[in-house]
Amino acid sequence: MPLFVEIVIGFIVAVIAYNLIHYFFITRPIDKGHNETLKILNGLVNNVLEKEKNEIIEVHDLSDIWGRNIYVFEYVISQDQLDKENDELINKIQQSIKKANDSKMFNHEVILTDSFERDNQVHVDLAYLLNAATYEYVLDMQQLKKVN
Repeated sequence: MPLFVEIVIGFIVAVIAYNLIHYFFITRPIDKGHNETLKILNGLVNNVLEKEKNEIIEVHDLSDIWGRNIYVFEYVISQDQLDKENDELINKIQQSIKKANDSKMFNHEVILTDSFERDNQVHVDLAYLLNAATYEYVLDMQQLKKVN
């Protein structure tokens, strides 16, 4: 077999091996963590909203913006009532998070990184501290709040 054919076959085998290793050791564990995190955060938010007249309109994965391996999600919650009650809703979510963290309900802490109101909707960003990248994101967001 000519040397060129052996080099091409070696290259193809190397590319296939790299993709298999990347999938099983990088992509698959990230996807599993993503799904588990989403399940935990959805349960937490839905638990608060069961007692209210609000519902989740959308959930955005902020890792699409901030980068891979960051477990932060933005919840867009409907709100048809007064602004005062929006603050109450955010406070109830914060209290639920504090209660869950204090009771060690989850393996990792949940942090409310941002919240605001716009167009009769409440936007709440929740981080699940599953890894160092998410923890660094939370620290960066806290630094931004100190500057403002």
